[in-house]
Amino acid sequence: MRKPLMALAVAGCFAMAVIGGLLPILQGWIFFVIGLYLLATEFETGRVWVKRARSRWPFLNRWIVRARDHRWAPGHLKEFEDLTDPWKPDEGKPDQDPKPR
Repeated sequence: MRKPLMALAVAGCFAMAVIGGLLPILQGWIFFVIGLYLLATEFETGRVWVKRARSRWPFLNRWIVRARDHRWAPGHLKEFEDLTDPWKPDEGKPDQDPKPR
């Protein structure tokens, strides 16, 4: 029951992000980052998608860093950044060099 509810919450956050992009009074990027957070922390596939997206589009990485420092951001956003940082070496490979930024 938890996974379908999380999937619904992710879809709701992405819908609010679209609405926030159209309405000037709503901060759409905050909902976008919260949706990405839920996607990456609840689903392994989502974690891989977010890592790839952050390494491919630097503006998305800047949004996530900006949202982490926002006063309305959830306190768990640091965990999200640790899980999805594409430049952080994988924990399963201790001899891996960090990827260049």
